[in-house]
Amino acid sequence: MRLLSTAALVASLLLARSAAHAQAMPADLPPRINQAIDNGVKWLKARQIKDGAEKDSWGTGNNPLYPGGAGPAHPLYIGITAFALYTLLECDVDPEDPTIVSGMDYIKRNLDTNFNAAGVGGGGGKMQCMCYESAVLIMMIESYYDAKWEKQVRAAKKDPRKEKRPTPKLDPEHETWCKGAVSFLAATQSRTGGWRYGPPAFPSPLGVDQDTSSTQIALLGLVSAVRMGLPVDDKVFYNAVITTLENQSKDGPPAKPKKPADGSGTMVMETDKCRGWAYTPNAGDTKDQQVSGGMTASGVCSLIIIKSQLKGNPLFNKELQARVEKGIFDGLAWIDANWTVTSNPGGHRSHYYYLYGLERVGVLGGIDMIGANAWYVQGAQHLVGAQKADGHWNSGTELEPADVLDSCFALLFLKKATMPVGVVLTR
Repeated sequence: MRLLSTAALVASLLLARSAAHAQAMPADLPPRINQAIDNGVKWLKARQIKDGAEKDSWGTGNNPLYPGGAGPAHPLYIGITAFALYTLLECDVDPEDPTIVSGMDYIKRNLDTNFNAAGVGGGGGKMQCMCYESAVLIMMIESYYDAKWEKQVRAAKKDPRKEKRPTPKLDPEHETWCKGAVSFLAATQSRTGGWRYGPPAFPSPLGVDQDTSSTQIALLGLVSAVRMGLPVDDKVFYNAVITTLENQSKDGPPAKPKKPADGSGTMVMETDKCRGWAYTPNAGDTKDQQVSGGMTASGVCSLIIIKSQLKGNPLFNKELQARVEKGIFDGLAWIDANWTVTSNPGGHRSHYYYLYGLERVGVLGGIDMIGANAWYVQGAQHLVGAQKADGHWNSGTELEPADVLDSCFALLFLKKATMPVGVVLTR
């Protein structure tokens, strides 16, 4: 997470070599990454709204998340603010920084802590969350307490990398937020095991009750809850694995991996089949039924999280373990076969969300190379070159507020911010 500074993290990539994984880092790239992160953080802090009704938030934009295809868009103030705070905390911004304090205060003032899974009966005019927002809220709270702990460790002149990370003791208010969000996610899981937007964005848009992206963000939030010592029923993860496997393409062409130039190993083998995920594979917009890089990274991410959470559970029998392993490696084969960092392959939007997906897959799986592709080096080169002069990113392919979302995705990628879950993929 933040246990390595940016400079130390990049240096480790320069030095780390193994028979299975390698990312050769050009000598001029580490300082460019550091500068890009610094400039991006400065811009994101300045982007926080300072006055008016949206004061202390990062706004919401004209985001078309709507109830059942009609009516006004659902305002994402809580989710966008939580995601910006999460990004800043992961980029080493002090938890007592005025930007963090005011952003947290915005959530406190506006969050409907009822987390009403029925989607009706708001809490005194406060804002109800949907699934994305609930999951990101949990992730942000975990990051906030990690940042506070690391600050205390450094104040004691100790190295956080050498200290055991404790289970945080949440204050009552934050515990209420997280428990409410966990209960909401459990209650809004679809009958087949996935997630869609959730109330108050119900009925489900276009009649679809789950999608690949919502499912993986819900799982990221739930695994953050587990790390904070909050109870999550194993059946939630078990039900999610079934739908994630079922939504992967049933077949695909054999993989044709290229070996890395240095002769090291690869995560993709000729025995794999290139099978990916679509956003909503069985219904909805025809564009959303197409397999894409962003959704395939999300599907692989979900399987890795589920594998980490069901380890040792009788529900996770050998047959299911084998299906999960095959799903992961076939997903990596699809990414390898369609490799690019300059767009979201197969997708019609969300370029930087795809790059953030590569980061999640790489960190969660403990892998540096996808086929012959050094995902971090190539992605970082693209992002530092695409950053705007004032420090933000905007690919032109994201929902609003696109400048905030793309900048967060870029910073999280460059920082390698995802918390590992104890799974290391090997072949």
